[in-house]
Amino acid sequence: IIIGPLSWLMKKEFSSALLTHHALLKVSPRFENGRLFKHFVSTACPDPFCGANGPAPEGCVAAFCTSNGAGARIQHYHIPASDLSPAHPRKKNQLCLVLDGEYRGLILPVSKCNVRSKIVEVVLIATITVALHFNQICLVELA
Repeated sequence: IIIGPLSWLMKKEFSSALLTHHALLKVSPRFENGRLFKHFVSTACPDPFCGANGPAPEGCVAAFCTSNGAGARIQHYHIPASDLSPAHPRKKNQLCLVLDGEYRGLILPVSKCNVRSKIVEVVLIATITVALHFNQICLVELA
């Protein structure tokens, strides 16, 4: 049983949403001595468990990010789920996968983001927004 901030990903609960979107994840300082600590990584698409470097080992996620060096090559990793947590939006018009509550499983655009209070407002339809706490969402990008 996977318990932790990525249990929703490891249980493949939102696999249909992740066919077309990359989940953005924060990397813990434990992974590779903190090398990716200040970076977001993206899950592989259409399968977050199989990336350009092959299938991820049990309990790991296939992810990628651009390198810091000149040329900014894409680097691929298999990262233990225990070293990952959902990234949160920082600004308007970013997309979020709703992980919890009434709108669970929907990908919605951010209309307002308050980083200090850890609350975002997402747009349901035209003029209707809903407030969600950061622990209810994960930042995503179209693949």
